[in-house]
Amino acid sequence: MMAGQYTDVVKLIYQVEKENEYGERTTENKDVCSTRAKVEETSGSRQNENNEIVYDHTKTFYVRSYIPITDTSIIEYDARKYRVITFDKRKDHNDIKIVTQLINE
Repeated sequence: MMAGQYTDVVKLIYQVEKENEYGERTTENKDVCSTRAKVEETSGSRQNENNEIVYDHTKTFYVRSYIPITDTSIIEYDARKYRVITFDKRKDHNDIKIVTQLINE
């Protein structure tokens, strides 16, 4: 049983592309759901790219198998947003393993 390990609350966000009255395509964020997850810090570093400090953090999230995750989803955790790199539906654990990277804003 993994039920006791899902202790952190995360929010799943979809990016929806819309066209406005001028024909411009804009991206809007749409909240899909909030759920509990197990969060693991995979790696983290601080780099200097083009005279700009970039924090390259990678986290792994484990959520229940019924969560509607896609390649373009964004996960919000602890007031930070993470982009999905890969996800794997693990049938033996009845969950989804999601590897993410911090979005530098």
